[in-house]
Amino acid sequence: MQPNSKQALREALLRARILLAPDERAARSRAVAARAAELEGYRRARTVGLYAAIGAEVETFDLAADAIASGKRVAWPLVREGERALAYATCALGDLVEGPLGTRQPPPSAPRVPLSGLDVVLVPGVAFDLACQRLGRGRGHFDATLLALPPEAARIGLAFELQIVPEVPHEPHDVPVDAVVTESRTILAPRDPVAPH
Repeated sequence: MQPNSKQALREALLRARILLAPDERAARSRAVAARAAELEGYRRARTVGLYAAIGAEVETFDLAADAIASGKRVAWPLVREGERALAYATCALGDLVEGPLGTRQPPPSAPRVPLSGLDVVLVPGVAFDLACQRLGRGRGHFDATLLALPPEAARIGLAFELQIVPEVPHEPHDVPVDAVVTESRTILAPRDPVAPH
């Protein structure tokens, strides 16, 4: 697939998402969070990997509050210099600090959580399709992280319905998720019964 087709799709959907009024984006984020909290992979998880939204991504504040109220441990991603895969660490939402690439992440003193300790990871994306292929911002951090997770960890994409497209251009290094949750539906990835998860 041509790289420029990815970039064109990325630019179009980033524009569409930013055009959502803040109140509308907040309402849709709450609906996404409510649906995600119903997924079995999330409900049975003891440790949840979330993300702090940047730009006009689906907000995860409600999921963080739900997870804490349910006795789950919440871990947030950290961008590490020279590393593609993200690290995770625990801290309160209010303790997140400014990180690279416009991110908010745990402070350096926050206790680390190994990827093997995450039961479910919720990730943003710019676009998703019905096969649960994901188009990110193009730096590959979440692809590398999803690939490095233990096989049993649930991988869930969070998106607004306007981010669902007929087909996401993808390459061999792109990693699909197990499910995509929008404000109006949950899309489950098709599985080859003989392929490992």
